Amino acid sequence: MPKDLLIRASGSYARFNVAIEAAKLCYLALSRTHATEISGTNMRLKENWHRWTTEQSKDFLRAGPEGKTHPSRVKTLSLLDGVSSVLDVGCGTGVMFELIRDLGLNIDYRGIDVTENFLEVAKRLYPEDRHRFRRMSLYETKKLRRKFDAVICRHVLEHLPDYIPAIQSLYSCATQKLILVFYLPPRPLSSKRKLDEHYQRGFYTHTYDLGKFLDHILNELLPLPHEVRIHPRQGRSESWYPWGDRYNIIYEVIRRGVNKAS
Repeated sequence: MPKDLLIRASGSYARFNVAIEAAKLCYLALSRTHATEISGTNMRLKENWHRWTTEQSKDFLRAGPEGKTHPSRVKTLSLLDGVSSVLDVGCGTGVMFELIRDLGLNIDYRGIDVTENFLEVAKRLYPEDRHRFRRMSLYETKKLRRKFDAVICRHVLEHLPDYIPAIQSLYSCATQKLILVFYLPPRPLSSKRKLDEHYQRGFYTHTYDLGKFLDHILNELLPLPHEVRIHPRQGRSESWYPWGDRYNIIYEVIRRGVNKAS
């Protein structure tokens, strides 16, 4: 079984269907469990981070098994090779900025998040770089009035009412690639495009249908991507979480004209 999968967005639609089925088979080979459907999801945006204090927020996803050394972060950093600017969507307390800085990477970093307490932690930790962090929704990226070589969106899409408008907004900001990291990886669902796992009160915890998700990122983004690289098995959450048996997965959506090897 290959560690990384590569699907090129070219050829006939029939060939795409083959790629979808191959991806499903690969997923089933890598996964131990299957999703069950849940209906009746409230589509209002759910988010309760804003009730956290700064003290509660300061170590969030920074320390422990899901912190700076998590395999999905390490892999994401490797995918930034050769880029000169990055937008970190859902930047939290600035963990990715710290990793980029500590490695001495010459990357112009900007991070956005909707949770003020997280941003306050980042600005206190890096006072000379506080201008790099901004309170903003991923649907408002046009306000930045610029594009970035790479856009990272890690562990965010699961908590949204839907991924379609979000992905197009992020993809439009990227000149080279969009990097999507899931802790609830898309998987084959029996009929619906998504289900809310109801793992965390006050949040959406969506699992998206694998085939429909791949169809969207391959055939519905504008402009169409050059290729999509799939990086499975990028670490798991702590075992005591209800989703602790699931591996992170990264979708590297590469725009046309970018031929850099991974």
